[in-house]
Amino acid sequence: MGKLIPNAKTWVGFAATLSKPTLIPTAGEITSAVKLHQLLISLNASTTGNQVPTPDLSAIYETSGGGTTQATFTADFYRDDLTGGGTDLAWTTLARGVQGYILVSRMVNPPITGTVVETWPIIVIGRTAAALSNNTAQTFTVTCAVPVMPVIGAVTATLLLREGEEAGTLETPAEETVPAEELVEEPAPQPA
Repeated sequence: MGKLIPNAKTWVGFAATLSKPTLIPTAGEITSAVKLHQLLISLNASTTGNQVPTPDLSAIYETSGGGTTQATFTADFYRDDLTGGGTDLAWTTLARGVQGYILVSRMVNPPITGTVVETWPIIVIGRTAAALSNNTAQTFTVTCAVPVMPVIGAVTATLLLREGEEAGTLETPAEETVPAEELVEEPAPQPA
């Protein structure tokens, strides 16, 4: 069994809106997303949980329970060279204050039917250019708030084709678009 490296397997895109409140992207949303993986250096998207101590005097063992969860999101990107027709795509797409969704496929580029895709609802809160340095590519770091619980194991269910493949009809259901700022995190179920 080999070790998985992200090179040539990872696909990352930005979507300003998603049509499903479940945060599972459709084929059309993946196809129309701004492709950022060609400019991506590193991505650190993670969720962490808090542990709440719940000891009592009936036992010598100190118990604990699950508390709240939070997510963090940072990514490092290259700047585009504007002289060759580049648009500085990642820099202009991820300006401070931008809200939307970062879609990540860690195993398949591009995502196809059955691919596990992560959906990270984000608000860009910081965009910091790296120091200018001789003989070094220009880069920048994006820091984002994650206002809604991300979906880490969404499985793409609508057919997506690899470049060069053919199919009869590619249909994406037309559904109401839900902007990121209108999504509301549902409260976690309370134990009975």
